[in-house]
Amino acid sequence: MSEKTPDTFEQKVEHIPTPDEVSEIIRQMVGGEFQETKRCLDAKGNLYRIDAIAPGTREGESLEIFYIRKGVYPSGDQAAETEIHSVYVGDDYCGPAGPQASLADGQWVLTS
Repeated sequence: MSEKTPDTFEQKVEHIPTPDEVSEIIRQMVGGEFQETKRCLDAKGNLYRIDAIAPGTREGESLEIFYIRKGVYPSGDQAAETEIHSVYVGDDYCGPAGPQASLADGQWVLTS
């Protein structure tokens, strides 16, 4: 009798965040509303990039937000992980980093 060895390499179906899901996470990160400045879709119509801006914490400051989905895209964009980064920008400075988020096993993890 022969036993078949189970396949130890399971194929995981990658979660592709919807535009509404990404927008909600960005709202949580910035504590309110934001304005999209760029939105990119892949050949299948799925969101892979959002650039946005929100008010910063100081006068004259803004928070620039960058979402990118894991993958390589014809535009030249590429990312090893699905993440959202942000940075505070003022008239004479860029930084420090603002809130961050990453997608791990289909769940968003927020860090500040």
